[in-house]
Amino acid sequence: MNNVYRLTVFLIFAMIFSVSCNREQKVQKNTSSEGYALIDSLLNSAVKNQDIPGAVACIVRNGSVVYEKAFGWRNIENRVAMQVDDIFRMASMTKGLTAVAILQLCERGLLFLDDNVSKYIPEFGTPQVLITILPDSSFTARPAKSEITIRQLLTHTSGIGYGFLDDKYNALIIKHNISEGFEDDSRTSLENIRRLAGIPLLRDPGEKYIYSMSYDVLGVIIEHVSGMRYDEYIIKNIVNPLQMDDTYFLVPLEKQHRLVSIYQPKAGGNGLEPTIYPDTAYPKIINRQYFSGGGDLCSTAEDYSKFVQMILNLGSFNNKRILGKRYVEMMLSKQTKLDDGNSDQGFSTWVVNSAGAAEGPMSKGSFGFGGFWDTYSWADPEADFVALLLLQMYPENQANIHQKFQNIVYGVIDGR
Repeated sequence: MNNVYRLTVFLIFAMIFSVSCNREQKVQKNTSSEGYALIDSLLNSAVKNQDIPGAVACIVRNGSVVYEKAFGWRNIENRVAMQVDDIFRMASMTKGLTAVAILQLCERGLLFLDDNVSKYIPEFGTPQVLITILPDSSFTARPAKSEITIRQLLTHTSGIGYGFLDDKYNALIIKHNISEGFEDDSRTSLENIRRLAGIPLLRDPGEKYIYSMSYDVLGVIIEHVSGMRYDEYIIKNIVNPLQMDDTYFLVPLEKQHRLVSIYQPKAGGNGLEPTIYPDTAYPKIINRQYFSGGGDLCSTAEDYSKFVQMILNLGSFNNKRILGKRYVEMMLSKQTKLDDGNSDQGFSTWVVNSAGAAEGPMSKGSFGFGGFWDTYSWADPEADFVALLLLQMYPENQANIHQKFQNIVYGVIDGR
């Protein structure tokens, strides 16, 4: 993944941190100030111009929700207005919860970050590195220089890839019937990851950052170590303690009407149409067994802000300890020897360093989560705030809405 793409992932796929003590999340919503009116204007105009179908924006500062508002449409065809408690497919924003789950198991002494993955999934015991893909999608490969470790999965340096980011790799993904998430068949997570173990890596473990299915492998390790299905572990140990009451992997029937429809820009950039991406129904498929550690969570803006605030609070939220302080600090520390440029690679996130802070507007230590369906969040520890802007688009919006939102948010925060 080149630096330009990585920077885009960081800005559009974001998360949060600070040196702060526990705070209760208070609700003091103020949507009338002049600064917040700029957010209103940005998102109302984006809806009117059909740059986006709709959005929910949320800002939490000093533990209080100071801004939360819905814009546009949950469903354009039926003229259903967006609501602040509507449910979004969070995609790669799931990865943050997966990283926290692995660190929970580590702090309980149930695994070590430098364990070989083959200790938990033996099929990864003899990894190979891709040389060439042949016309029939078979391949030639050489033995890898080392096995993959859990730490390398956490930092996307395992050598595993994503098919949607690499056409050559995608040929192998398709031939071996490997799901990258959003699945609707009867496979289990373990079955899927065993198939993944049967194809070669793109690079030797530890050699290079490659955004990948590594977090799906972590999901299976969580299942192996905990004895629980991945989604059940996350709900029990993270979602429920944080009182994220509208966060699901399988959205209950009575709440499925709140799932936001997904759109894409029309060819030529004028207007919107329903996305042609086929795999959008996965939150409704109650009998599925495969849950992606990298992409299957659904949530609301305010719910997900609680997870981000927990990280901001060094592992606690509303007097409930989710993860130890030291483990959060590890999560937000540089974890590889690679040249990371303006942001340092932690676990499931990139953290702005001094060079990145000089370019702005994020302060040093800011970080974020974001997802495939055009959702993102970030936090700035210096200013002590969390911000989220959730859309449902694929391909993503073409009007730089997230970057514009971020710039305005800093103006609002600095002006108060």
